[in-house]
Amino acid sequence: MPPFTFQTPPRIHFGWGVLDLLPSEAVRLGSRPMVVSGRSLRESGRLEQVLTALRDAGLTPSSYEGVPPEPDTAALQSCMDAVSENGADSVIGIGGGSVMDVAKAAAALAGNGSAADYWNGKPVPEHGRPILMLPTTAGTGSEVTWVTVLVEKESRRKASIRGGGMMPTVALVDPALTLTCPPHVTASSGMDAYVQAVESFTSRGANPMTDALSLQAARLTAQWLETAVREPDHREAREAMAMGSMLAGIALNTSRLGLVHGLAHPLGAVTGAAHGVLCGLLMPPVMRFNREASAPRYALLARELGIMGGEDDEVATDALIRFTEGLLTRLGIPQRLVEVGFDPADCDWVARETMPSGSTKANPRSVTEADALAVISDCQ
Repeated sequence: MPPFTFQTPPRIHFGWGVLDLLPSEAVRLGSRPMVVSGRSLRESGRLEQVLTALRDAGLTPSSYEGVPPEPDTAALQSCMDAVSENGADSVIGIGGGSVMDVAKAAAALAGNGSAADYWNGKPVPEHGRPILMLPTTAGTGSEVTWVTVLVEKESRRKASIRGGGMMPTVALVDPALTLTCPPHVTASSGMDAYVQAVESFTSRGANPMTDALSLQAARLTAQWLETAVREPDHREAREAMAMGSMLAGIALNTSRLGLVHGLAHPLGAVTGAAHGVLCGLLMPPVMRFNREASAPRYALLARELGIMGGEDDEVATDALIRFTEGLLTRLGIPQRLVEVGFDPADCDWVARETMPSGSTKANPRSVTEADALAVISDCQ
């Protein structure tokens, strides 16, 4: 067995009502927390509730609102500036993946250079302000990762920065916070969680610890995603999706992902389509490409998910691909790039942009630019 390093936040609270632990956990991290959120948190009335609870605990909180769905370096820089100007000694991120990504990066990077510096390759500090994460969607697993994804529209680049200083100190994963998530967001974010479970299980960086997490994440997301979309108040489904998303996030910290995510980032940069939609769309063609390297692992997944038994890995792999395509159909997620506004003239550019990605390098089958083009063609 090759050596590996396993990365995870020091403290995770999971379950209905763990939001109530926010004040006591925030007190452990500092006296001047900054709450980072999207605009909807104030509109729902929850932001003021959170700030009041923090004040009642003797803290002096500030807030930064309006993180966009697809943050760029300017959005991150704005949040970094707010952290510095308010003298925040910890950061609390409450929202979906984009909000949590910006919160983590701002906590680690504020006062240590510009957002553009890190986008252009400056190493992320190993230590930064303490970070407390509360996800309101079940998809990215950002509450337990040390990764931030940014997009630059001018250069049409979408990529990640990562480092120890962005690892959350505490994650409060309360399924109740996902109950108001709209069905289309539940579907796309949930598909991201399912794909991350599959890719972290088949990645070159997979190890026995990530395997256990990825398998359970795949079981939970495959079984409960449809129910969470169709019955938004279904507590067991919401709980399963929150757990599956978190487990896949912990796994990918160490294992990395694969070609789906390598392609999804440049495709997201040129189309603006939701990340989870692109991941779902790409999953079947990438599985077909990877099957010569990953059929035994795909077959194991198929058996674990109860999709196909038996001994024939190729038959079981086919069954897993059909299951994934069926899930996309039932959730109303597009399966052709033309449906998300992709211009075929961008094929070569997307293929080139796919190659430097760490996800592409972690794919179980080696990828050439021609291979990336072939996968793109498979879903046009």
